[in-house]
Amino acid sequence: MKSVLIAAGISLAAAGAAAAAPKCPAEISAKQELFSAQQGWQGQQGTSTHRHARITFYDGPPAEQASLAPDETRRLSGREFSTWRFGRSSKRAIWIECGYAGTSISLSQELPAGTRSCSITFDPKVRLSGLPRIEKLDCLPSD
Repeated sequence: MKSVLIAAGISLAAAGAAAAAPKCPAEISAKQELFSAQQGWQGQQGTSTHRHARITFYDGPPAEQASLAPDETRRLSGREFSTWRFGRSSKRAIWIECGYAGTSISLSQELPAGTRSCSITFDPKVRLSGLPRIEKLDCLPSD
């Protein structure tokens, strides 16, 4: 019985941690549009797929442009780890923005209330649009 309760507690803790970590879509499809014709040239348009390339955290909605720098960045075993810690005293919501290679289109959403920190694992040997590839995003809820 005791082991069942411990397993249930671990499952609940993992579910809480998973709920705090939004997952950026791996890719998006977009159609770019030429706003002004260039004399002597014909424009072609098409739909293209763009892979997830960057994550930015904001203090408030991304439109306010209050991006947050990581509190800590370190390298270990060929990987790079960046961690953001979000203070409990802030009255503003923390937002995550997912950026995509080859386009200015991004997706954003408010992090779940009570998210305490988020860490990103990068592979600096693999690049996408000049940035190290994101391998994993982990966010932790407050205690």
